[in-house]
Amino acid sequence: MSSSADPRREAVRILARVDAHQAHAARLLTNAAPLTRELVLTVLRWQYTLDHLLQQVCKAPVAHLDPLVRAALRVGLAEAKLMRTPPPVAVAEAVRVCKSFVPKASGLVNACLRRAAAAPWPSPEDASLPLAVRYSHPNWLLERWSKRLPRELLTQALAANQEPAPMYLLAGVSQIPPEVETSPHPQVPGVLVVHKGAPAAAQACARGHAYAMDPTAVAVARLLPRGRRLLEVAAAPGGKSLVTGLEQREALRVALDSRVSRVRLLANAVRLLARPPYVLAADGTQPPFRKQTFDAVFLDAPCSGTGTLRRHPEIRWRLSPYQLFELAALQKKLLVTAVNLTAPGGFVLYATCSLEPEENEEVVGSLGLPVVPVGDQLPAGLPRVKLPSGGILIPPGPWGDGFVVHLVGPVA
Repeated sequence: MSSSADPRREAVRILARVDAHQAHAARLLTNAAPLTRELVLTVLRWQYTLDHLLQQVCKAPVAHLDPLVRAALRVGLAEAKLMRTPPPVAVAEAVRVCKSFVPKASGLVNACLRRAAAAPWPSPEDASLPLAVRYSHPNWLLERWSKRLPRELLTQALAANQEPAPMYLLAGVSQIPPEVETSPHPQVPGVLVVHKGAPAAAQACARGHAYAMDPTAVAVARLLPRGRRLLEVAAAPGGKSLVTGLEQREALRVALDSRVSRVRLLANAVRLLARPPYVLAADGTQPPFRKQTFDAVFLDAPCSGTGTLRRHPEIRWRLSPYQLFELAALQKKLLVTAVNLTAPGGFVLYATCSLEPEENEEVVGSLGLPVVPVGDQLPAGLPRVKLPSGGILIPPGPWGDGFVVHLVGPVA
């Protein structure tokens, strides 16, 4: 049986590649079967907790097992404890898949899974257990977030990261198929929550008739100050350009991204606008514009993405705190360029979907520029934390992804 016809085997193969080679799950799941997708994302969300339970019943260290064996164990336990499959079936299927990859380990998988499947699942309310076990996040990230978020917002963020993100549509540009049921987002106007008919909504997006976008990203994009000439750096895949186009229809708008493949996504997205921006492929650190050309620049900088863990759960296992400094170097170059392109009196909206200070307030603070508070411009019901830098941290939660935003300026 081929991997494509065997969703569990394909899930184990993908998870082993993500685990051993730091492959991107989203790319490997592009054409995956629904069961494969559910298995992979469930395992990635709950990997720490799964390994915690497995290690209690496995003699060998789980971290030292063959990646394919480790993936088979995680898939079997996730299916037994978190999905609709009866535990005996989940165990038998994991053993079968393991035999196809590493036959000699099938006995280990069978013995460990039978015991682990019988153990109770850790309760989020059990304060005697570490947060890492209850919510399956790495300890280094929990330590950081505990210092930046009030307890209630921290718990909401961790819980939301363990659930699949709902599908959201940008209302002003989306043609909603009749079989799709939606309701307005409770915190962010102009965003629709899809309750029924997600496949049809996804098809509408694929055909260029609708656009899916996270609500928090919409709220952040609306913070760009008004101006006659606007620039968006790192604008792909295009959602920010759509929001700006809806909010500032008469402005001369330019959107750029550095990779041609992403510029294609950007160009396809902005076709939904009656008056799309000029789109080009260019390096954001060396764009083909004169200094002081634009009234406002929107830099949604490439980042670690720690605010998007419910969409990209493997980030938490791939990232280390040391990598944040590498990302910050590029972010600083982009921000310096954005400031130089801004006319006197103008502003740069600097945002990342990361919650980490190295990528946000430390980047902005290194330039010694003033920051204008923008918290009162966000929707009233959207949670936020004011930072000493003058920026705003929007934590991830049931309302959307996490972001940090600084409005830099006015530029001298």
